[in-house]
Amino acid sequence: MKKYIKFFVLISAAIGSWACTNEDIVVRYAASTPKIDTVTVKESQITYGDSIHIKVAVSDKVAPLSTLQFRVVCNNEIVYTETIRTKGNAAGVSRTVGVPFVANRPDNAPVKVYLTETNVSGSARDSIVSTTIAKRPIITELWLVPDGTAGVKLNLTDATNLIYNIAGLTFGTTIKYKIATKVKGPFKKVDWSGLVFGKVGDGIGLIDSISNAAGSLSLSTTDATLVGISSFTFDALKFSVKVGGKLLEPVTALDMITDLQLNPPALINNTNFRGGNVYFGEGVEVTFSGITNLANNLSPDYFQVTGPTTAKFLGKTGLYKAYFLTTASYLYIEPQPEAIYPEALWICGQGFGRPQTPYMTTGSWNWNSPLDYFPCRLVSPGIYQVTVYCKNDATTELIGSLNFKFFDKRGWWDGHEHLSTNYTVSAPLSASSVAGNVGNTVGLTSAPFEGVYKITLNENDHTIKAQKMN
Repeated sequence: MKKYIKFFVLISAAIGSWACTNEDIVVRYAASTPKIDTVTVKESQITYGDSIHIKVAVSDKVAPLSTLQFRVVCNNEIVYTETIRTKGNAAGVSRTVGVPFVANRPDNAPVKVYLTETNVSGSARDSIVSTTIAKRPIITELWLVPDGTAGVKLNLTDATNLIYNIAGLTFGTTIKYKIATKVKGPFKKVDWSGLVFGKVGDGIGLIDSISNAAGSLSLSTTDATLVGISSFTFDALKFSVKVGGKLLEPVTALDMITDLQLNPPALINNTNFRGGNVYFGEGVEVTFSGITNLANNLSPDYFQVTGPTTAKFLGKTGLYKAYFLTTASYLYIEPQPEAIYPEALWICGQGFGRPQTPYMTTGSWNWNSPLDYFPCRLVSPGIYQVTVYCKNDATTELIGSLNFKFFDKRGWWDGHEHLSTNYTVSAPLSASSVAGNVGNTVGLTSAPFEGVYKITLNENDHTIKAQKMN
């Protein structure tokens, strides 16, 4: 028994000794704040596209240093950012940072260096240095260089806003091109010794001959609402382009067979559609052929039937997609696929469909064809309307079979949805807070219903209402 007592005493002593030793190795420093001793930027002036050379010295006489956060900012945009490990009580850091020439770079803009040094105790010191001015490259000329044809000089029409323009062009509805500060040869081709603007990501930026080796960086601009492109405008500050020309005349006659292509490629896994682009005019009456019973087979959101074969278009003047479902003799109308909020709003989900017989409802959340989704027409500022057949059956779930959401574009786009929980939703619709369906507009299991409803989302008073039409 005495042996066991001696054993436990020894163990307790060892644990106490370890605890004291462990406490001794935890180093605590007196309160201190690191210093940013010097920051120098070699260049007092640069041209966008050049680099700046930065040297930083930091120290803390009491606590060791930890990290240096390093940011270079131009025109409120972060050009470069890095967090650098600093050790000991003093450290020096050197960096070479390029300041690119991109859109919205003003002339004579300060280049700012933001620094934050932190020590191991968590105390920090900030500093901002702004001793360098960035200037825009000097551009004396700009040339539009279309693929396959001779370049033409752009005229500076607004020196303050750097707007360049050319008129009298004779292109179709699409133009592929580059924009250059220098051209060469009798056909005024791109001279790569100057600046050349081309396709960079989804926008416009500077390119070089190496990156364009395959000729793949030409810009492309299309406007199918024009008879042809006759004018071209380049904003050299915002790096944006506009084209102009004679507008197409709104259609006054539309034949489902001769005017709409069989099996349009934009629709996935559907063989019963004819479709294509149609330029409709607001308030313009259209004579239809190849479709019967207009009152039943045209969207009430987009058309007001005026006669046995005529209807007035209610949407804004523009280019739309027209999809004729041959098996139902129904004409679906929707904005172009790239149309986004606030010009367009879309619903996708389950339990709704076209508002005319034979009724059918969507069965899954998809964007393959007009059988899966519906566009909401902008009827006035902030007010969107869609007329659909709704069928809400009681289910074993917490919500009924009608379940949809408002989207800012046709297709999935995370974070760009209008959540019903942010609106006052009127019966028979309801706002869902059910996990997995949060923000959806639904029907309740306790309230089965069906019929044609005009659904209105109103941004002005934040309401979602449904008016039964039949």
